[in-house]
Amino acid sequence: MTKVRILGPRSSADAVLGELHQLGLVELTNARTAHSLSGLAGAEIRSARSEELAAARAQAEKLLAELPDVARPGGTVEPLQRPLDLSELRARLDSLTGHVGQVRRRLDALRDEHLVLPTYLQPLRLLLALVPVLAKLDVRRLRQLGLATVVVVLNTDDERLVDALRAALEDELGTRFELASTRVEQGAMGCLVVFPVDSADVVQSILGGSAIRNVSLPQRFEGLALNATVEAMQRRLDEVPGELDDAQAERQALMLGHAEWLVAAHAAIVAESELLSAAEELGATQRTFLAECWVPRAQVDQLRAELERRLGPAVLVEDIRTSAYDPQAPVLMRNRRLSRPFESLVRFLELPRAGSVDPTLLMAIVLPLMFGAMVGDVGYGALLLVLAVYAGRRLAPRTAATPEIASLVRVLLLGAAWSIVFGVLYGEVFGDLGTRIFGDWALWKERPSAVALQPLLLFAVAIGTAHVTLGLAIGAWQAMRFREYRVMLDRLGAIAALAGLSVLAAWMAGSLPAGAVTPAVVLTAVGLVLVMSLHGALGITTGALDLLGRIGNILSYLRIAAVGLASAHLANVANELGSIGPIWIGIFVALFFHALNLALAAFSPMIQSLRLQYVEFFGAFFVGGGRPFTPFGQHRTRGLPSTT
Repeated sequence: MTKVRILGPRSSADAVLGELHQLGLVELTNARTAHSLSGLAGAEIRSARSEELAAARAQAEKLLAELPDVARPGGTVEPLQRPLDLSELRARLDSLTGHVGQVRRRLDALRDEHLVLPTYLQPLRLLLALVPVLAKLDVRRLRQLGLATVVVVLNTDDERLVDALRAALEDELGTRFELASTRVEQGAMGCLVVFPVDSADVVQSILGGSAIRNVSLPQRFEGLALNATVEAMQRRLDEVPGELDDAQAERQALMLGHAEWLVAAHAAIVAESELLSAAEELGATQRTFLAECWVPRAQVDQLRAELERRLGPAVLVEDIRTSAYDPQAPVLMRNRRLSRPFESLVRFLELPRAGSVDPTLLMAIVLPLMFGAMVGDVGYGALLLVLAVYAGRRLAPRTAATPEIASLVRVLLLGAAWSIVFGVLYGEVFGDLGTRIFGDWALWKERPSAVALQPLLLFAVAIGTAHVTLGLAIGAWQAMRFREYRVMLDRLGAIAALAGLSVLAAWMAGSLPAGAVTPAVVLTAVGLVLVMSLHGALGITTGALDLLGRIGNILSYLRIAAVGLASAHLANVANELGSIGPIWIGIFVALFFHALNLALAAFSPMIQSLRLQYVEFFGAFFVGGGRPFTPFGQHRTRGLPSTT
């Protein structure tokens, strides 16, 4: 990444911004404040226009949230032609907002009706059976008879409260009422009270307690007889799903009819907003303008050629040639296709600082290998491979909006492939099932066997030693580039000490002759002294603790063997349980434990592998704090905003 200056006649500033927005190659910085220059004329006009655009953008994005997924175009979105007629645009947005709002309100009303009607139907059906005489009398006929009815729900299933209500009504009305009750749901009793019309106020005062709630029917069902109310409600409940489908189809047709225009309008609003904002960052003199921007080094010549071709030689592009290690520079991660899925895992921790080492490629090599070494089973690896392929195809429509999902699927795909490779080395197919069928076919050692424990532990320590040493070597090289020589010497000292200790460990194991001891001791001592000398007065303590921490990091890789052994033993236990008892029970138990082991194999090895990358490996060299490169005009190529 490098910084460039763009200079030209003041009259061509807007044209230059437009071309830069189309190209999408640069990230603008504030040249006006950086060089204490005046800005372009018309700041107040641009500010007022920006406020109008912000209101239109909010309205457009609210409508975009209503778009069905099938109407969401991917890739480049071509905006409407500028300059935008905001009055016409807002009028069309207002009209569309009104229509969408009407349909949405109808949908909400229908959904509410679909939820509420069953809560009326159940108690009314139960009460209907209790008062068959009143079932066919509507409100008008009851009033002619001088009667009134009320339905209430008691918030309890204790019938003593019904008795108390009956007693309260008797105290006020004597025998001039009827009360029927039944349990309508858990913790609730429904009651129907029939009483003289002239006693309505007395009844309402009695029914005003906190444990009693009146059941008021929806307006469309008022005045009907009880059985007619139940029938009408059931008919309405049957009609609502069809009306819901019609309303949803109407909303979808409405949005599909305006989708192309709406997306283009939003793109145009965003583009003009970005151009107005960018104009405030340009510096200007009486006759010229100045823009400064970050651009990938490999694209400086392309930028210069494109501006000259489009605008002529009057616009100059000057490469300032800033340091590659400038902490203010943005970061653009560029990796080959195979390692690109691992970029999201690096960014999950933190974006590397400009000029520092991007560990994506190394992670792409080592992480799947560690995952495979832990799973190490042909059967589980094949299933994970199938699941990864299926997930990739199933989630394909969503990966454009969430590329991280596609990246994780590809990471699992590589891990599953390595699981099959290590499964062949260990001779495992769903544990020892392959051995039971085909005999001993392992190319290396079968993990659960006693003779395999020591080689597995040594293998894990060897991976740890190589991985941590690689991290320290990268850290030393990077520190040299940053001119951080104390850090460089610290990393070199740690490498020397670890190398010496590794040789001593190999000699103690009988793998090296006694002649290797003296060089190993000297190398360890030199490394330890170098590390201690860089930590000041407390170096004897802190330097030794730092080295012990490095040794602990290496031993942490023993989890590769531990997790793998646990998975292998669980698979063998599943096979043993499958051979006990009736065959159908054995198959069920074995499938259950193998499914459990497969689930663990999909998550635990990945988490442990990531932990080894982030802590033991990255800790030796990784420098975070980078900020992502955000090219001017990026929204034009990204299309729709996220609706989540």
